[in-house]
Amino acid sequence: MQLNGIRSLCRAQEMHTRFDVALKSGTRAIFASDRFMNLFFVFVLLRTSTALQQGISRNQRSTYNTTLISYTTKLLNTILLNQDKKFRPTNPDSSPLNVEIDISVRSMGPISEQDMEFSLDCYFRQKWLDRRLAFTPINPDKPVMPLASKMLKDIWVPDTYIRNGRKSYLHTLTVPNILFRVRSDGQVHVSQRLTIKTKCLMFLRKFPMDVQACPIEIGSLGYFTNDLIYYWKDVDLDAKMGNMLSQYKILGLFKSEHNLSDYRQTHRNISVLKVYFKLQRQQGYYVLQIYTPCTLLVVMSWVSFWINKEASPARVALGIMTVLSMSTLGFGLRTDLPKVSHSTALDIYILSCFGFVFAAMVEYAVINYAQIVYIRKQVHDLKGLESNRAMEKMRLFTAGLMGARRETIQVDDLALDEEEDLPWYSFLFRKKAAKQSSMFYRMAVKAAKARRKLKMRDPAKASRQFPRQTGEFFGNF
Repeated sequence: MQLNGIRSLCRAQEMHTRFDVALKSGTRAIFASDRFMNLFFVFVLLRTSTALQQGISRNQRSTYNTTLISYTTKLLNTILLNQDKKFRPTNPDSSPLNVEIDISVRSMGPISEQDMEFSLDCYFRQKWLDRRLAFTPINPDKPVMPLASKMLKDIWVPDTYIRNGRKSYLHTLTVPNILFRVRSDGQVHVSQRLTIKTKCLMFLRKFPMDVQACPIEIGSLGYFTNDLIYYWKDVDLDAKMGNMLSQYKILGLFKSEHNLSDYRQTHRNISVLKVYFKLQRQQGYYVLQIYTPCTLLVVMSWVSFWINKEASPARVALGIMTVLSMSTLGFGLRTDLPKVSHSTALDIYILSCFGFVFAAMVEYAVINYAQIVYIRKQVHDLKGLESNRAMEKMRLFTAGLMGARRETIQVDDLALDEEEDLPWYSFLFRKKAAKQSSMFYRMAVKAAKARRKLKMRDPAKASRQFPRQTGEFFGNF
């Protein structure tokens, strides 16, 4: 009984301990769940307030955008109703309307000497004041109202054109490249991207060491100076544009403003703006392609001075080759230039080179003619001489013709095969001997043959008649 009582007491204590542990863990769980609920409640409040704020801002923005669109629409309708695009804007003091021009050149080229024209890609900007377009901005910090380019057809724009232009066009990829802005005071700003091709009168007397000034002239097509006046704001060049021109270097530009008389009406002037682009031609291409080859051809023609005068084929071929090469190289360049009546610096240089080459060929002809004159003089000097002196003179003369020493030449030993009298049918039974190419050698052979014939007929008269026969023979040359 006592043992059972002890067991019951232990069980009761154990149950009490479990109850305490359960009570403590439940209290902790309750506290933990309260903390989580508090955090969740705070998060819900923050999200709700943020959503409310965003809803308010969206509504405000939507209301502001709707108001701006409505105001802009009403403003544009009012502006377009209050002005007539058929008439230009006027000033209160009846002064001419001022149009400000600004050009930003992006690239230049190509430049054609044959057509005398050049092209450039630029941003062409115009500004003028039209008080009929003034408005009160909804936001004072943004007095400029951007508009679509299609709106230009609904307002007055100046009739600006390129006076010396040949062909110009507006870039339209992907949309027309036009920027249109209107300020609150009525100032209109229009910017267009154009490619302009204009004529450029070139002076080519110093070509290819020339400097050209290519202009762009801007004016109004229908308004005179009492209605509209143009002014320059600025003309700037892209810093990288100098590397885009292969044959020219841009030295700079200068602009001017003119009032020119109109040929259509007397005593009326038109306002014209001019800008000149100063271009200097670079000579690198012409030095490599023209000057250096022409100089080498002239030096090559001088090689004939060191060739033996007896080598006729070599000297003639060299002379003809240099003359033809100079003609093809030098005068073929004229196809890239306009057909001007005056000569250029390059033409003078090519003609000088051609003259040197041609003179080298003429020099060979002069040498040949001088040699013939020398032969006539030597043969003439043989007349009236005694036999021994005539033979010695002939030996020296023949040695000089053949380029040999005096002691190795004997007039009586010269070959006479081609000069022998043979029957008319002999060519059928013998091979044709190779002829000597030297005319002087054949002349010396004929002189020796004449002397041998005299020896065979009358040896006593040979010494007396040889000088006379030789003189008669060479007198034909």
